[in-house]
Amino acid sequence: MAVADGKLVQSLSSQILDLPPSCVEFCPAFPSYFLVGTYSLETQNAGPSNGDVDSDNERGGQSAQPKQPQSRNGSIIAFQILDGAVTHVETVPQPSALLDLRFNPHDGYRDICAVVSSTATLSLCRLCPSRDRPLMHLSTMDIATMSRGEIKPSPGQEILFLSFAWHPARADMVAITTSTGHVYLVHLRSLDGGWELNPEPVITHTLETWCVTISPCTAAPGQSEEAAESSELSFRVYSGGDDSTLRFRICNWKEGNLTGSLPALESRGHDAGVTAILSLFEQEDGHELIVTGSYDEHVRLFSVPPFGKPRKLAESCLGGGVWRLKLIDLENRPNQDYTWKARILASCMHAGARVVELLRTTDSEYRFNVVARFEEHKSMNYGSDFQPEMKDELTIVSTSFYDQLLCLWRMPRPTSTVIAGCPT
Repeated sequence: MAVADGKLVQSLSSQILDLPPSCVEFCPAFPSYFLVGTYSLETQNAGPSNGDVDSDNERGGQSAQPKQPQSRNGSIIAFQILDGAVTHVETVPQPSALLDLRFNPHDGYRDICAVVSSTATLSLCRLCPSRDRPLMHLSTMDIATMSRGEIKPSPGQEILFLSFAWHPARADMVAITTSTGHVYLVHLRSLDGGWELNPEPVITHTLETWCVTISPCTAAPGQSEEAAESSELSFRVYSGGDDSTLRFRICNWKEGNLTGSLPALESRGHDAGVTAILSLFEQEDGHELIVTGSYDEHVRLFSVPPFGKPRKLAESCLGGGVWRLKLIDLENRPNQDYTWKARILASCMHAGARVVELLRTTDSEYRFNVVARFEEHKSMNYGSDFQPEMKDELTIVSTSFYDQLLCLWRMPRPTSTVIAGCPT
């Protein structure tokens, strides 16, 4: 596939933000609203502007020399789409730069957004559109407090939280990645703090851990959700690092603690850092299908067995480093051309945004196709998301870092029946 395939889409509107945007997500509880997280490096004396991020070490490359701790700040910006236009609602300044934000996908909590920062903090806020200032801060805790002092940066060292993922079956658990190469599980016992970070890393990389996801786990047949939350759960954690490895581990969790988890395995099927992981579904044979993105500009489909190393099924070059992947929809009704098809929104750094179609043909082949390209961004596209609950068309917001650009664009939805994509 040529990287220029797919329809070129034009923006409906665009605007320049006050600070560089690093992440964006629509609110599943109030689909017309979305939040943008920003990241600003405070320079010392003369030097790069706020748009320059630590010689790109945190966003797409390694620095030749170790860096001293630096000062960063950011903001959470709330927007609403009204009558096809993007309207600014509120800006809340933050004392740290924001690297990832995601809404809780679970019923009853879908207005709760978590944010991770450059000072290893986890924050929760609630989106309340009925309020004059709709972003309501709930609580913030840092890595030292959550780990009860077992994890503290040493003098001259800094720990950044780089990304995180909500547990797909529990509203009170997240996995967080760090600049020191670790993946930790955090138990959110309440919304107002008292959170517990298990000081034993679930997975460790030799360099920065860029991304993490937790694959879905289900209760035993006939077991209620309440019973499942009180019993032992098994789930798989996937992470990607700057060491070019995909790592994964089966974890057992009971009453707030890891119990008898198996050692982590790794796959070296990437030519650069692994920056995005998307879990699709588990097949009848127990093998899970996952899609990865990498600095090497490729997306890849892997089949992961219950035990053992993944097998690569397909790959495709998207023309830019694939920073984030989000499932738009999944169609599992076979027809004469395919047995299933997924559509994925990819944030492709210097190449802009892509809508990618992945399918399994009736000949049992796996194929990636780019169906749409958005290329008005002139710098790193780190954050993109689509508005949920749109039936006839996809409304997409994408951002770029150095030029501080936010764009709104649209494309038609397919006419076939689909299953809505889950947040990742």
